[in-house]
Amino acid sequence: MIAHTRPGRRIGWGTAGLVAATAVVVAGAPTAGASVTDFEVTSADHYYAGGAYWMRAFTVAHAGQRYVAFYDNGQCIGGARTWTAGEVEVYTPTADMEWIPTTAGRHVLTADDGEGAKTVTVDVLPATPGSTPATGPKQPGCGMLDRVLNTGSSGFGSY
Repeated sequence: MIAHTRPGRRIGWGTAGLVAATAVVVAGAPTAGASVTDFEVTSADHYYAGGAYWMRAFTVAHAGQRYVAFYDNGQCIGGARTWTAGEVEVYTPTADMEWIPTTAGRHVLTADDGEGAKTVTVDVLPATPGSTPATGPKQPGCGMLDRVLNTGSSGFGSY
């Protein structure tokens, strides 16, 4: 026979309660069925390694706040929470991120909010001689923890 101590049972019940509460929060996270509807990169005649460019992803109108992860040739380069222009007639959540290509060649850029993705292909030229590569801020990552920390929701949809 196994003797159970009162503190041990309390910890067990507490852990079970925490797991159940977490499951309810994750399962109850609302989704708006939104996805990235458009994706663009700063318009430029030429893109250069070390240059700084902006990427912008648009999600479905009225989708609420979302988290969009950005990828360069399949590698996570960061993510951003959407923002909205509430005063504008069309309420389109938009995520922006600075992109600094580190290598020359073809780059397939992807914006993905977990429910839909769009890609843009850009050809990057080598850095011009004597140029100083741009440096940008450290971006949040593309994982679930980044999504939770930056939107307050573990779901891919709005919260």
